[in-house]
Amino acid sequence: MSKTLERLLAFHSSPAICGIKASNLICMEYNEAIYQEIEELNNKYSKLRFYILKKTDTNVLVLVYRKNTFERMLFKNDNLLFLENLGYDTSSVDNMLNDLKVRLLDEDFPHEIGVFLGYDLDDIKSFIDGDKCIYVGYWKVYSKLNEKMKIFNKYTRCRECVINLINKGFPIENFMR
Repeated sequence: MSKTLERLLAFHSSPAICGIKASNLICMEYNEAIYQEIEELNNKYSKLRFYILKKTDTNVLVLVYRKNTFERMLFKNDNLLFLENLGYDTSSVDNMLNDLKVRLLDEDFPHEIGVFLGYDLDDIKSFIDGDKCIYVGYWKVYSKLNEKMKIFNKYTRCRECVINLINKGFPIENFMR
């Protein structure tokens, strides 16, 4: 794995890589080798998945997720019903990801992408409804600020820890098993 990819993963995906978050999204500069690197990562790590959601001439948008945690999150009844009501084929994770991928072709970020990133469903609905948010962190918060601040702090501490260890010479692969 290239040092550039390692640093991008550490900064943008540490919570998913370490298993404290179901998924993270990472935007990377497009290069010819990116598909091969993603395939190698998927072959090497069975619990962690790398899924290219969108490619432009200059960038690639990759969803990094813990397979089991991601599946449990998507198949929560509230999340499933929400996605079904938006027209998603919720019969499998692959179908839901393919539907999201298609929607990303038509628009920059469909609001329901928050479900795939583990955001609070009530916050996603409030965002869609145009409510006034009370805080902006890893996502826009509309309720239960103290609870969400604890989550945000956990994600930030995880990222800082992983980056510090990488800077000391530990490879990110140590966290990806």
